[in-house]
Amino acid sequence: MFIAAMAAVAVGIFALAACGNDDDGAMAGPPPKTERDAYTKWYVQQALDRYEETGRQATIDYYNNEAGSNDQWYVFIIDANSGIGVAHATIPSRIGFNSAQRVDITGYAYGRDLVDSDESGHWVDYVFYNPQTDTGGTKHTWAIRRGDLIFGSGWYEDTYPVPRPTKAEPGSYTRAFVEDVIWFYESNGRSALIDHLDSPDSTDPPSVDGQWYGFAVDLDGVVLAHPTVPDNVGQTLHEILGATPEGLAAADEMVTATETGKWVDYVYLNPQSGQQETKHTWIVKRDDILIASGWYETG
Repeated sequence: MFIAAMAAVAVGIFALAACGNDDDGAMAGPPPKTERDAYTKWYVQQALDRYEETGRQATIDYYNNEAGSNDQWYVFIIDANSGIGVAHATIPSRIGFNSAQRVDITGYAYGRDLVDSDESGHWVDYVFYNPQTDTGGTKHTWAIRRGDLIFGSGWYEDTYPVPRPTKAEPGSYTRAFVEDVIWFYESNGRSALIDHLDSPDSTDPPSVDGQWYGFAVDLDGVVLAHPTVPDNVGQTLHEILGATPEGLAAADEMVTATETGKWVDYVYLNPQSGQQETKHTWIVKRDDILIASGWYETG
């Protein structure tokens, strides 16, 4: 009878343990990907568990390659104290730069909200490059802090977050043109961006589209890439625009652009008309590079 009683107790304990595993999810598999919020939280939890089991550096090393991605989901890790990205499974160019300064195309400074995540976690929604579709989309990110690291992953809306502007809206079209170039940079890095913009025949996104062309400048104002005037590469904005006081002022303005972006107006050659016209340039800082394009106005 004693043996039977002990067996019954053991069965009862096993049943309770099994129920406990169902309740806390420790032994459960992932939610279906159709439950995108739940799957995202589960996916981030796998990174947290790895951090607890293997430590900081091993976790960073693991998520700095494609092992840390699954379809549209990928893990990124930010140092909570500095805001610097330390791991990114799909966009290695994000590593080493300040994520706290990130601003999306709508002007939302989402980077600060990511870095300010606490141990309870929260959702941060913003417009970002989708590596799967090679375009931008609204991203819903679950971000949570463990120790001195922020862990995040998210899912994307299926469509572009705002109606794509047309050339009939030159200001809005210019901003979208620049954002497409920025997303190329996010995905491929600095060297690939320079090669892309140095060719007038580049596509996906185009480096040149009628009067619109993208160009890149370093933080000292030295032109890094230019598809329509290759002689500009290596020159400073002061050298290119310095024939007038207004041009010098515009050159100074451009190098002060932030992640939020700014408009700078000056007179410059329109490659389509061959005339000197007022150019309205939208310029945005990303890490240690300035990315720009503009539209021309006669008169």
